[in-house]
Amino acid sequence: MKTPSPVLEALASRYERSQAGRTGAANRDLLVLLEELLAEAGCNEGENRALAEQQLAEAESAGLLVRVPVHKRDRSHIHQIRFSAAKEDALYAKITRSSPTKTRANLAEQFAAAATTDVPTRWREKWTAWCGRMRNEALAGRSIAAFDREPSRANDELLALLPKLLAWDGESLIRFVSCVLCGSSKQLEELAALERDGEFSGQLRGKLGRLLEDITGSEICTLDDIGIISNPRSVLVHGPLKLWLDGAWLDLGILHGSFRLSQTDIERAEKIETSSLRCTTIENETTFHELAKLQSGDLLICSSYPGSGTVALLRRLPPKIDCWHFGDSDEAGFEILRVLRDKSGRDFRPLHMQAGRIPFEQESLGRPMQKTWPFYRTLNTAL
Repeated sequence: MKTPSPVLEALASRYERSQAGRTGAANRDLLVLLEELLAEAGCNEGENRALAEQQLAEAESAGLLVRVPVHKRDRSHIHQIRFSAAKEDALYAKITRSSPTKTRANLAEQFAAAATTDVPTRWREKWTAWCGRMRNEALAGRSIAAFDREPSRANDELLALLPKLLAWDGESLIRFVSCVLCGSSKQLEELAALERDGEFSGQLRGKLGRLLEDITGSEICTLDDIGIISNPRSVLVHGPLKLWLDGAWLDLGILHGSFRLSQTDIERAEKIETSSLRCTTIENETTFHELAKLQSGDLLICSSYPGSGTVALLRRLPPKIDCWHFGDSDEAGFEILRVLRDKSGRDFRPLHMQAGRIPFEQESLGRPMQKTWPFYRTLNTAL
């Protein structure tokens, strides 16, 4: 059994962090101060140092490296260790580890093998091109974001999952899809964590969304785009709303309580009408239910970051209806207001939202003090 050599392991670690080790492109040899190398190896004192220096001398004799003395004529005091990329295979054979070049080649092979995976015809050309590009990036030691930089089982599992997502047909909740494709109800959620920034606020994106966007040239950016959703596509509503469905009016305004309306029914309705002159979206469901109790006659919609069902309903409302958003007075609350405007195309205005208000939660305003809008008498609002 070979005696492990911490100092050669430390040299290999230094090499792996160098440009030559990371990319295979060697412009010059690696030079490491002896004292630094011994310190990294934990061999800078006593018997460990003596053994490390002996192993370096043996490695020099075997042609693996060059010990650079302080003075050319005095080889008793070593100043630096010089290592050439040309000796990579020999060094890694000595320490019985896969070399960086071999590791990059094995990583590239994972992408090359994935290119042969069956994918829907629509995506076949883009999938093959993406796999080829990722193979080249791996060989060159460049970024392969979302994948391990060494060939791993996790890489294989992710590369096997992506074609299955590209082939997914129909709308299903993410935990069901996760069980079908991964054998675990939570794995997809972990790979597609909800993002709360920018264009994709509140949608299932994460690592999977970014990869799908890269593969498809931005035709798919989130799991929502392929019908994999975190919650049913519906919207929680209260107030006067009528849908013309199958030749008859469905009058939901006669309900005293709130109701959920599916995106499917919103989209298939030939006409949607409301007698309310005002639509108010409410960020938190707790406050929504308190306001719904008032039977104010306003159209109330519960919405944090708006899902596709909420957006579908907002777009079907009369063009001149006044739109207000009642949210928390924090950064997220105002971001929700911005996203509502962007996605619905409507000029939403803030209701009872004041920047810097402490506490910022809308529930901190207490129970609504009147039946009529804006529901709170004494609050200083810019209405």
